[in-house]
Amino acid sequence: NVTGVQTCALPIFRLGPAAGSTGYWTTEVAERDAANVTAGDAVAMPWARQLRDYRVRTGFTDDPFARCVPPGGPRQFLGPQGFQFVEQRDLGRVLVLLGDGDRNWRVIYTDGRPVAQPADVVASYYGTSVGHWEKDTLVVDSVGYNEKFWFLGAGLPHTEALHLTERFTRTDRNTMTYSVTVDDPRTYTKPWNATWTMRWVPDQELQEFFCEEKTS
Repeated sequence: NVTGVQTCALPIFRLGPAAGSTGYWTTEVAERDAANVTAGDAVAMPWARQLRDYRVRTGFTDDPFARCVPPGGPRQFLGPQGFQFVEQRDLGRVLVLLGDGDRNWRVIYTDGRPVAQPADVVASYYGTSVGHWEKDTLVVDSVGYNEKFWFLGAGLPHTEALHLTERFTRTDRNTMTYSVTVDDPRTYTKPWNATWTMRWVPDQELQEFFCEEKTS
């Protein structure tokens, strides 16, 4: 159990606020530095490397997020507006409520269903996510992503073969470690990992925010 977070054997919210309180999570790291990708970590195939270099060279001007496209993948946890988890045990799911990207939401199913296969789901911005608890860590497998968004602001590309394995571990009341394994065999020669820390903002709610497309 996480000290200071759980008050009983079966807490209501393992990744949310204590009973009777409010709060949300944020990531205190520059978006394009969050993946902490060094040479050899994300080994992109030639086409993907050329595309990423083009995006860098043009100053990321074709970033879909600037056109209010939802921030799928790890990028959903990097916006300045923050995010919340809502665990709905009776429905067998965890909701991720995002402060950025027109206040979108994501569903993580925890009802014991098998992990989906890309061919079995309709490709979307947030994919199809299935999670389970390993002690105090929520482990989530996600597939079924479309190619209309950048999963990281640094311009790293992906295809519909993208498979993400995320691990959310709340180490204390105010700290959570996020780890993601990126596996896209059409884009990278091998899976690679990224990890960063999330901070709890207590006694506050997500502020209303809506994206306005850049016109210049």
